[in-house]
Amino acid sequence: MAIALAVLAAVALAYGALYQHDAVAGQDDSHNGLSWAHFTELLRNRRWLLGLIILGVGTAGNFVALALAPVMVVQPIGAFSLIVSVLLGVRHRGLKVNRRLVQSVVWCTAGVTLFVALSATTAQSEVHLGADAMPLFWITAVAVAVGLVIVVVFRHAPQLVLIIAAGLLFACVATNAHLVSVQFLQAGLDQVTWINVAALLAAVALGSLFVQNSYAAGPPEMVIAGLTVIDPIGAVILGTVVLGEAAHSPVWLIILISLTGLVACAAVVVLSRYHPDVRDREAQRRNARRSDTMTDTEES
Repeated sequence: MAIALAVLAAVALAYGALYQHDAVAGQDDSHNGLSWAHFTELLRNRRWLLGLIILGVGTAGNFVALALAPVMVVQPIGAFSLIVSVLLGVRHRGLKVNRRLVQSVVWCTAGVTLFVALSATTAQSEVHLGADAMPLFWITAVAVAVGLVIVVVFRHAPQLVLIIAAGLLFACVATNAHLVSVQFLQAGLDQVTWINVAALLAAVALGSLFVQNSYAAGPPEMVIAGLTVIDPIGAVILGTVVLGEAAHSPVWLIILISLTGLVACAAVVVLSRYHPDVRDREAQRRNARRSDTMTDTEES
């Protein structure tokens, strides 16, 4: 049941990203970052709202899955949405598929699939109450603080920076969601640590801001890659280190899981460099700089 819900959530993520990216990319001057005026305009955009509804349904399904199974099992399944996203890009956006794109998607998917298989053999859920839940809160608080620094310092951050930040924040969201869900199901509402709920909501808000700016900064497949690779790897690390989901695992298995995660992360970096849309944008910027240089030379 949990795995089926996670797969449905992955498909919803791909469709939601497609609709929201189309809406954001269609705005004037959105490539320079989204302003408050952009966001208010998006709230009146039916395509963006449809994407939001689809993402909401997928998120709800993912939250239920996290309540039923360990973080280490649920989150990595999201990598399936990268394949769906590329197929949607080919059909709806005329995405040109090149060898590097195919290779990076295959390595992303293979790395995270192995991640799922290996994690599922060792993950164990435990309830963390009271003070035992505080380490996760502080880690989430630090992640939110770092995210706020990025917002202030980098007005036009590269898409790779934005998706890494979003992925890490949503890793905190998933882990807190699992922790709070297990508290509620096994110990009751009065044992829920509401400070973790607050941290979860803060991470959702800031992570969503990064995602929307990522849509403006580049192709939706890059956003999906970040959310389906950086997010699950971060969630598994938190599940292992903070929640002790792999406390009884042999060292060799932890190392193998780590290696598959590194492969998937490397594939995201390759995708960020060789995605056709990214290369087209780079070519346009080079042509613009060349044109400006020629104009300055003629004027002098």
